[in-house]
Amino acid sequence: MVTAEARQYIRTPASTTSSAAAPAGSTQIPLTSTENIEAGNTITFTPEADEPVTRTITGFDASARTVTVQPALTSDLAAGTMVSTSPGAPSSDESRGLAGVGGPDTFQPSGPGRQTGGFHGGFRFALLTVSSPGSITLSSAGVNFQAFRATSADYRGWFLSSDDQLNRMWYSGAYTVQMNLKAPGLNGLPDSRIYDGAKRDRSIWTGDLLVQIPTLLTSLGDAGAPYVKSSLDALLATQRADGAFPGSPDFSKRTSPTGSPLFYSNNYSGYGARAFIDYFRYTGDRAYITAALPALRKELAYNDSFLNADNLVVSNDRDYWQSTQTGEVTKYSIDYYILLREMSWLERTVGSSTLADGYDAKADSIKAAVTSKLWNPKLGAYGQSSTNPDVLVEDANSLALQYGFVPPEKQASVLAALEKLWNPHGAIMGPGLQDPTGHTIEPFANGMETASRFSAGDTNGALDLMRRTWGPMIDEKNPLYTGTFWEFKNSTGGVNRATASLAHGWSAAPSVQLTEQLLGIAPVGPGYQSWSITPRPGAVRWTAGAVPTAYGTIKAQWTSDPRSGQFTLTAQTPAHTTGTIAVPADRDSTITVNGHTEWQGGKALGSRAKSSDDYVILTVPGGTYEITATQR
Repeated sequence: MVTAEARQYIRTPASTTSSAAAPAGSTQIPLTSTENIEAGNTITFTPEADEPVTRTITGFDASARTVTVQPALTSDLAAGTMVSTSPGAPSSDESRGLAGVGGPDTFQPSGPGRQTGGFHGGFRFALLTVSSPGSITLSSAGVNFQAFRATSADYRGWFLSSDDQLNRMWYSGAYTVQMNLKAPGLNGLPDSRIYDGAKRDRSIWTGDLLVQIPTLLTSLGDAGAPYVKSSLDALLATQRADGAFPGSPDFSKRTSPTGSPLFYSNNYSGYGARAFIDYFRYTGDRAYITAALPALRKELAYNDSFLNADNLVVSNDRDYWQSTQTGEVTKYSIDYYILLREMSWLERTVGSSTLADGYDAKADSIKAAVTSKLWNPKLGAYGQSSTNPDVLVEDANSLALQYGFVPPEKQASVLAALEKLWNPHGAIMGPGLQDPTGHTIEPFANGMETASRFSAGDTNGALDLMRRTWGPMIDEKNPLYTGTFWEFKNSTGGVNRATASLAHGWSAAPSVQLTEQLLGIAPVGPGYQSWSITPRPGAVRWTAGAVPTAYGTIKAQWTSDPRSGQFTLTAQTPAHTTGTIAVPADRDSTITVNGHTEWQGGKALGSRAKSSDDYVILTVPGGTYEITATQR
C-alpha cells in the first residue's frame, strides 16, 4: 500500500534505456534499470529514428535487469533505446527522512482478517496492489484520522461573504492548519504541535507559525492555543546560548521522532520571537509571555549582531526560498525593523518602556537607511540588496508597503512594480529568487503582497492576486486539488516534485486576511482588549464573520452598495473592551450610529469621530453598533 496527496504521485513511471540490443522476435529485453517496472504496465520503446513500439509487461527480473513483454518484438531494438512505462509502479510521495513516518506498507496476509498500515501524513489517495501471484478480496477500508478533525461546532471564528470563491479559500486555509496539527501522543511525542505540513516536513517552522498562529486562533480559538504553546515551548527548549532560536526545533526525524534543531537563518530566528508575540496578541496570555520575555530579549540581541554601521542587516544568510542573499539585504533589514516594532509593543505592554524607546529609535534608523540607500528609482521600488540593487523582489517591497516604508506619493509606483511579477498563476518571487528545485511562486510571499495591497487601499488588487494564487488550489477539477493549500507552485501553476507539500500552513494567509482585512476585525491590544474593525470592501458586496477573544466573541457584518452610495455595518463587541470602527466615507457622507448622526458635511457631531484616509473612525467601548454611511 502506498499513499499520496495527489493522484499523479501515487505511481512513478519507469524511465530508462535498453542496456543491450534485442533482435526481432525477442520477448525478454535487457534494461539499464528495472526501477519502477511493474507487471501489467504498458512499456514503450522509442528508437531514435523510428516510431515508438508499445508492449505489455508480463514480468521482470530485477537481479538480471530484464523485462518480459508480450507480444514479441517485430523488429530489432538497438542498445540505448529510450524506455518508458505507464502508469508506472506504486510509489510514495512522502519524505521519510524528514517526516520520520510513511513510505510503502507491505502486508503478508495468511488468512481473513484486518491489516493495518503505518502512519501516513496528509494523504488523499491510497493504492493497494498485489505484488505476488494471487488475489485479495477487500470487504472494507478505513482511515484512523490523526489531525484535528474540526466540526462546525469547533469553529469559534468564521467568515462568509458574497463571493463563494473567497469563502472556500477561508475554510481551506483553516482546514490546512488543522491538517498540520499533531495530536498529543502521536508518533511517540506527548505534546501537541503545529507542523509546517501534513506530509512534509512535519516539523515546527518559525516562518510558518507567523501565518498558522493567527489562522488557528481566529478560527478555533482556545482549542488551538495548546498547539501554539507547546510549539513555542519547543523553541524555548532549543534556544542557543547566543540567543538564536532555531528555524525548526525538531527538523529531520531520521533517527528520532523528536528531530533535531536546525538553525536555519537569523531571519527565521527573528520569526520565532515574533511567533511568541503573536500568541500573546491573540490570546492575552500574560503569564506565558512574561515568562518568555527574557528569552525574547536574548534573541533580539542575537539579531542585532547582524546590523552594520549603516543600520542595515548583513548576514549572507538564507530565507524561506533556500538561498543566500549577500550585501545589505532589503528584506532582512525590514524584517528586523518589524521585530523591533513588535518587541517595542510587547515591552510597553508587559516589560520596560525604556527598552521600548530604544527599540523604536533603532527601528527609525533602519527605516531611514532602507529608504535612503536601497530605493531604486529605475525600478520604482526597492532593490533586493546593496549587491543586487537592480533586482526587483516581491517580499521586500510588499513588506515595505505594509509597514509604512513607502511614502504615499510612491505607493502607486511600488504597486505597479510588483504587478510586473504577476502571471496567471500568482506572483513570482522575483528574478534570482528561485528555489533550486524550481518553484517560483511562494504563497508565503504572495501572502505578504496581498497584505500589503490591503494596507495600501488596493483591495481589488489583493483579491485579484488571491484568486490567481489560491483559486486553482480550491478548484476540485485541478489534478493537484487536496482541499488544502500548497507549499509552492512553479511558473506554470504546478509543482516540480512529488514530495512537495500540498497541505502547507504557511500558505493559509487568505484565511486571516479575509477576516482582518476584508471583514476588518483585528486585534490591537493583547487578547483583543482593544480591537479595530476596518472593512476594506473593494468590489465585494457583503461580508459577515466572527473572531473569538479572551473577552468574548466579536461579530461583524457589512454591506456595500456603491450604486446607492450606502455602506452599513453591524458590530457586536465584548464588554470591558474598547476599539475603533472605521467606515468608508468621503467629505459629504452622513454617518449614523445606532440612529444618531455622528458625522455630517465633513464634520464630527460628537467627540468620538474623526476622519482619516477616506474613512471616518469612531472610538467606542464594547457594545453593539449599527452604523450607516450614506454618500450624497
